Amino acid sequence: MYIEVCTACTPNREYVRVFDVTERTALHRHQTGRACHKCGAQLRDTIVHFGERGTLGQPLNWEAATEAASKADTILCLGSSLKVLKKYPRLWCMTKPPSRRPKLYIVNLQWTPKDDWAALKLHGKCDDVMQLLMDELGLEIPPYSRVL
Repeated sequence: MYIEVCTACTPNREYVRVFDVTERTALHRHQTGRACHKCGAQLRDTIVHFGERGTLGQPLNWEAATEAASKADTILCLGSSLKVLKKYPRLWCMTKPPSRRPKLYIVNLQWTPKDDWAALKLHGKCDDVMQLLMDELGLEIPPYSRVL
């Protein structure tokens, strides 16, 4: 939600913002209202809305995500309904037999379409769960800073 791209430039030109670029976008309407500094074309968001499939190669990089998922032994999903990602069976390694798929761990306050497949589903707030996990691992969470 902080990245908008110019798809007229080759390669696509990315603009990383410190504000939410999706304020004017919606399902099947991805233009943000800003223009590319290089070519002047309309910029678009990189969000995949409910009912859509991602069409941008970058920054979403579905190919690399699929490859990483195929090598993973664990998938950790934090704070997502997983409703958009259910349309990407390759990300979930569904072509593999169940015993060879990565273990799925979900932290979310609501039901997700993948709950039944999860090795563990925690109904909780991500910050709370991650604080407990980091404490258990003996790791510190660095302080947040908005300064880039």
